[in-house]
Amino acid sequence: MEQTTEIQEGITRPLTLGEVILARSIFGNSIIYNTVRVHCDSYLPFGLQASHTAMAPNGELWFRRALYRPDFSTTSINRQHIFIHELAHVWQYQHGMWVRSRGLFSWIADYTYRLDGKKRLKDYPMEQQASIIADYFYLKKRGYNEWLTKVGNIINFRGVTDKYITHKYEYTLSNFFKQR
Repeated sequence: MEQTTEIQEGITRPLTLGEVILARSIFGNSIIYNTVRVHCDSYLPFGLQASHTAMAPNGELWFRRALYRPDFSTTSINRQHIFIHELAHVWQYQHGMWVRSRGLFSWIADYTYRLDGKKRLKDYPMEQQASIIADYFYLKKRGYNEWLTKVGNIINFRGVTDKYITHKYEYTLSNFFKQR
């Protein structure tokens, strides 16, 4: 289990080289990495951001102490999945989506999604877009069998989990891949 006892809230740092390399495996050059800051703190005043909630409202990543890591590239795949999900919100922010305004309602948003072979990433709501990107990252990093064991747990996909799932993701993400 990863330790957080020595980490104090109030830390702000740039992305590490390892985190940039990890992020580029999905986002390519479509994020301006040197503008991204990682905070170990509550974005919300008075510490109102829940301890196991990450946020990325203004192109920066906000993790409470329970989720924060000094370098997400050296952590577990589950923590990397969270990191990539939040970086998807940075990507959205940097490409003009009103992440903060939409994020106000993320507590009622549906993070689950289906891949029907007709919709592209832009056709999904904000949280589903981030879930699709992060879940695809998990699939590519760990493979179909491990991805399948996480469906319904950390993977938000719902639907038929057959051997064509990678193709379904790649169709959905095809325009996203072109712009990276």
